[in-house]
Amino acid sequence: MDARVKADLQLDAADIAAPMTPPAAPLSMPQQGISAVRTNLVGDADTRWRLGVVIAPALIVAAFASGQAWAAFSSDGMSLLEWVALVLLALNIAWITLAGATAVAGAVMLAMRKPEQATPQLTPLDTTSLTAIVFPIRNEDPARVTAAAQAIHDSLARARSDNAFEFFFLSDTNDETVARDEEDAIERLRATRPEAAIFYRRRENNHGRKAGNIADFVRRWGARYDYMAVMDADSLMSARALTELVRRMDAAPRTALIQTVPMLVNAQTMIARSQQFAMRAYGQIFGEGLAWWSGGAGNFWGHNAIIRVRAFASHAGLPVLPGKGPLAGHILSHDFVEAAMLRRAGWRVQIAPEIGGSFEESPPTMEDMSARDRRWAQGNLQHLKLIGAPGFDPASRAHLLSGVMGYVSSLLWFSLIIVGALQAWSGAAGLHASATPGASLLLITGVIVLSPKWLAFLLWTAGRLPGWGRSPGFLAGLAMETAMSAATAPIMMVNQARAVIAPFLGRDAGWRPQARVATRSGSASQYRLQMMFGLALCATMAVNAGFAAWTLPVAASLVFAAPIAWAFAYAPPRRSWLWRALATPEDLRPPAIVSATRRAATRLSWATVNSSGAVTPIPAKDVKAGSIAA
Repeated sequence: MDARVKADLQLDAADIAAPMTPPAAPLSMPQQGISAVRTNLVGDADTRWRLGVVIAPALIVAAFASGQAWAAFSSDGMSLLEWVALVLLALNIAWITLAGATAVAGAVMLAMRKPEQATPQLTPLDTTSLTAIVFPIRNEDPARVTAAAQAIHDSLARARSDNAFEFFFLSDTNDETVARDEEDAIERLRATRPEAAIFYRRRENNHGRKAGNIADFVRRWGARYDYMAVMDADSLMSARALTELVRRMDAAPRTALIQTVPMLVNAQTMIARSQQFAMRAYGQIFGEGLAWWSGGAGNFWGHNAIIRVRAFASHAGLPVLPGKGPLAGHILSHDFVEAAMLRRAGWRVQIAPEIGGSFEESPPTMEDMSARDRRWAQGNLQHLKLIGAPGFDPASRAHLLSGVMGYVSSLLWFSLIIVGALQAWSGAAGLHASATPGASLLLITGVIVLSPKWLAFLLWTAGRLPGWGRSPGFLAGLAMETAMSAATAPIMMVNQARAVIAPFLGRDAGWRPQARVATRSGSASQYRLQMMFGLALCATMAVNAGFAAWTLPVAASLVFAAPIAWAFAYAPPRRSWLWRALATPEDLRPPAIVSATRRAATRLSWATVNSSGAVTPIPAKDVKAGSIAA
């Protein structure tokens, strides 16, 4: 065991004398109104026509699909159900076509880009500027978060850039046991890295949730920093990514925020590995498309991004939404709104998918994904009160609308299936109604829904899919991910439809930490609604054979929702054929920052901290020989 590991296991919290927070450096962050005058930026006029380029196909395809449906429905008059189906179909087709057009734009950008164009030429890092790497945390596993910070610091130290960064843990933890462990873990980290500037603050009042946590930091210490790199508890960024973000900000004084497109890593369960593969295969395609039509009116996803602190303080103080209930009060999905407010004030907000070395993790099970969707759906639905706010850039409105539609679309598809079932029963009763869409509509929908997959395949064939080369393993992963997404999409549709309805029934999704470790469940009680709906679809097929042609895959997924969820929570052994089938480039060649974090987390798990803060090492006989990297 090396000296640093021994030190990690034998430190006592009393050895640390440095204060847990730096001297106060207050910065005013006034609350902004919903309405404000927009300040235009010179040279960003192309954003509007680019947005028009992706909107136009959505309108054209939706009009064509509606025409096809009209022709099928109106041959002998239109029933009320058919009118409802027509509207739902038009909305759904328009939305998925907009997403598909974004993917096409991104694929074109990747296909046309020359290698030397991927990264702009930048001046060396200015070490006189100071960037805070902030970790907002709430009831998280302290070892996981401090392991990430330790790996990031060591990466910066090796690059001789660590003096330009400071670490700040912003705790909203309300569990006293976790809070004690949190303080002990951070004190150990400070003692093992005495050369690092590592700070910690815990709030007693969790006012404003995560956005309030960040705002409190800015108001107390914002004047100390030029920039802040905002992380999540599962975020990782390499030294190269962090320094490039700072250099880009230095080179663009009118840019307030740069958002990376983080890749998923460390997925263990089948569903998480499927999500990880999908993000690695299609994520940069969508990221490039978003960056292209957003221009200087990009978006913020709340983490793995760098922010100009003074611009953020001056223009991103969130308003409190009027009214009562879950859609009022503090804004939960704050990131989209903060980006829109920065843009409204005349600052550039950019998406930078070409910056590598940015990572996060995926929820491990379908139940955990559903819990996350309930929080996100409630927060995104609040944007309905803000989309029409005066002064917002059209692209910012598009981002807000996309956040809403990301969940409302599931309710629309769910509603369309219900309407189709009602039409089928009406037809069985001898009433006028059509239940089956035409073959051309099914073909159009299939091509659009599968567009990320066939675009990724075309880029892979041309050797233009970043990170993949032409490895045949990509094809196996593409096939398996497609099959798994087909099996789970109807289940997630029902989950998300429920998440959309819940806030309107007064149900608050709450604020619980995201699960990081899988618990294999998939019990029937959790999927009762899906199974009941699937059985109802099966009954409908019995009375209308045409209805079965396009709903059988949906019904099968819903009827077997519980066993599917249970099976996909399985974590295959590393390097097994099932693991390799969905292996990403980061699985096969782990990035240095990911490997370093794993080693640090292993070291930290070898010690326990008693209530006085002293570290009790695990007996040497219980430590497996050779399980730690030097």
